[in-house]
Parts: sequence; structure tokens; C-alpha cells
Amino acid sequence: MKKIANIIATGISFFLILLFVYASVSKLTDFENFRAQIAQSPILGEYASFFSYATIIYEIVIVLVLFFKNSRLIGLYASLGMMSAFTVYIYLILNFSDSIPCSCGGILEKMDWNEHLIFNLACILLIIIAINTIESENKKKLLAVGAWIVTLPTLLLVLIFYPHINDNQGDFKRKMISPLRSEFKTLQLPTDNYYFAGNHGDSLFLGHRKTPLLLSTIAPDFKSIKVDTIKLDNYKHQFVSVTINVLYPYFSVSDGKVPIIFEGKLPSLMAYDTGINRLYFSRFYMLSPHQYVFKTMLVKTKESELGILNTATKKYLIFPDALKTQVDGVFDTDGDMTIDHANEKINYTHFYRNEIITADFDLGNIKRKRTVDSLSHTAIETKTLENGQTKLLRSPRVVNQIQTVSGDKFYNVSKMRGQNETYKDFRNNDVVDIYNNATKKYLYSFYIRNDKRNKIKSILSTKYYLYVISGNNITRYTFK
Repeated sequence: MKKIANIIATGISFFLILLFVYASVSKLTDFENFRAQIAQSPILGEYASFFSYATIIYEIVIVLVLFFKNSRLIGLYASLGMMSAFTVYIYLILNFSDSIPCSCGGILEKMDWNEHLIFNLACILLIIIAINTIESENKKKLLAVGAWIVTLPTLLLVLIFYPHINDNQGDFKRKMISPLRSEFKTLQLPTDNYYFAGNHGDSLFLGHRKTPLLLSTIAPDFKSIKVDTIKLDNYKHQFVSVTINVLYPYFSVSDGKVPIIFEGKLPSLMAYDTGINRLYFSRFYMLSPHQYVFKTMLVKTKESELGILNTATKKYLIFPDALKTQVDGVFDTDGDMTIDHANEKINYTHFYRNEIITADFDLGNIKRKRTVDSLSHTAIETKTLENGQTKLLRSPRVVNQIQTVSGDKFYNVSKMRGQNETYKDFRNNDVVDIYNNATKKYLYSFYIRNDKRNKIKSILSTKYYLYVISGNNITRYTFK
């Protein structure tokens, strides 16, 4: 029996050795990126340098201690402490953080946060089993030491995290009402990564980021999904980030990183190369047939700008006065556009500050309006890595997430809590702020229940309905 126990303890120890070797090597081979990701954490961001070095050193020490039989028990207790700390950290992120940052290197890059939480709990169970086989004669010691190892990192992380629990709360107040009926209808999508490519009334067109030439259509009865494949007149390009735009019956297929733009007209699914191959862009929306608004970064200034493209004439214009730089001209001007075709207006909403820019379809008559929150300037810290990639050193507060426009209403999914809102309000709800579309004057707000905390990826409003894509579901809410 003792021999079997030793085999179990040894097997678990070598599994942990492989795990920590993989994790530490992954972090070391891309250390700058790992440190930048730690800096984006709402809990550990202020201590990014310390935790990035300490984590790798601790993992290497655990590997060395676990390798030798005489010190294996110490290594198992150390492993229990580290895995307990990681598990508490993930639990706090998932349940008490207003935002969920990107992964932090190693194993976590291959899993989402919920999967990693389960993985950690399984590892903790294995470690306890291994310790128990070695400490089988001394249960009291096992319980006492184990309790301290689990309790200490928990208390430390809570003490670090608690001062930041209200970081995402502003000094403004929302007027909460409920413009939606209680009943709603949900369709399950085959996978996630869908987005609204456009609509024709309540006929919805969806694109998919992983299978970019698939165009999915949902009829107004909202009962099923029809999937078609767009055909291109040439496939010689290595696509990176394809986006479909539908302004019925016209559509485009574009990739600003290649760059390339194809155009077509429904019901035909054939799209033709426009010959635009020197204009790089990160955002691209159809204003009218052959006319687009785009966002690009200028090589000379390394700042983001807006421009207008006409594929018929193959000419474009850059408007350097549209986006106003506060810090770096890239992250501080980051945002997204919503096109108001009925009024021929472009709406550009900043992610990290409370500003909405409106302009005509020729990017003239620019007006700047404020969202209801009070965050007009966000501290942006960046670092250029050895590979030339620029990363945020600390994740800034996200103010505005996604927008849609319909009729006289402008809808903005906000990530900022107001004075009259608790953390619990935001934990299982997404808040939508409503503005007068013409003046951008704040009107009221409402909550959309989100028990699974799936991030809203895309929203679209029509005369009677509000459509929301989150996770692998699309939900239709009915306006009162």
C-alpha cells in the first residue's frame, strides 16, 4: 500500500514539474508581453514588475524542490500555495472585477478564465492527494499547514484588491427606467465570434470572424439562421482580419491588414476586387454604395485618423482634425463607429473617454458631445516591445463599449458605474445609456440581464426590437 502511495505522490509531483516548467518557460520566452498583461490586471496592475519576476522565480524554485525526493513535501506545499493564490485571483477576477483582462501567460493563454479556474481546482485536489499520501500519519499537521497556505494568499489578494473595488465608479447619476418588455427570445448560434454585418429592417445579417466568408441571415420571424458562402473573384490574398459590411442590397468584404476590398450586390453572393490595395485600415464601414468611412494609422505621425474612401474613383481623403490626441494618438483615440444612414451621420465613440464625435458623411460639420459619465481623460501608459508591438502597460478604464442607432435614439453600452449603482448591479447586468440621436443629450438608462457575464459583442436596434449578441447567443428584446 505504501508503495502505491509513493507512486501516486511521485506521479503527481512530476505532473506539477511539467506544468510549472511549461508555465515558466512560456513566460520567459515572451517576458515583455507577460509583464504587460500582468499590468492590465485590475488587481495586480500596480505591482506588475514585482509579480512578473516573482511568479517565474517561484515556479522555477518549485520545480527544483519537487524534483528531489527529500524536499518533495515542501515542494507540494509550495505548489498548493501557488495554485491556491492563482485560484483565488481568478475567482476575484470572475466575480468581483468590473472587467476581465486578457490572459496572463503560460497555461492561461490556452484556456478561458472559467476553464482555468476548474483546471486549478483539479490541480489543488491532486496536490492535496499527494500531500495526504506522504503525510498520512499526521492529519492534524496536514490540515493546519494546508489551511494557512490557502488562507494567506487569499487574505493578501483581498487586501490588494479591496481598494480598487470602486475604481470603475464615477460621480454621475443615471436615470433608470425599463423600455423593454419582460419577454424576450433567444437563438443559439453555432459558435461565438459573430457580429452584426448589417440589417434590412428586421432581417439581420451576421458575419463570423473565424469563418469570414460565411454570411448568416436571420429572417424577421427570428426562428432560424440561413447560412450562405460569399464567393470572391480571386483568392490570391492571405487574409488576416476580414469584415463584412451589408447596406442592403450592397455588401463588401474587406481586410484592412492585407489590404483588400471586395464589393457585391445581393442576392448574388459574388464579390469583386475593387483594386484598392494600398490603404490599410482598422475600422471600415459602408456609408453608401462605393463610399466608406475608415480608420487608419498614419506612418509619419503614428497616430490614428479617420478618412473617406470612394472605391469607384479609387480616391480617399484623410481628415486629421477628426480625432483629437490626448496622449499617444493610438490608444487614447481608440473607439468605434456607428453609422446613422437615415440622417447621413457618422458617430465615433471613444472607448476610454466620454466623448462622441458626430460628422456628416463627408466628415464635415464635426461636433463633439459628452456621454453621461465624467471620465474625460484617461491615463494611458504604453510600452514598445522588442518585436515592435506596442502594449498597454496598464489597462485603462473602458467607458463606452458598443453602440447602435435607430430613429431618434442613440444606444451606448457603458462600462462605468454611477453614484447610485452598486457593484452588484453591474455584476450580472449590462447597462445601456440612451441619448437623443440629434443632440446626444442623455435621456435615461436601462439594464440588460447577463447572468453568465458573457461580454456583449454586438448590438443592433430597429423600430421595434433591440438585438444583442453575447457569447454564442443572439437575443431579441421588444421595446414597449
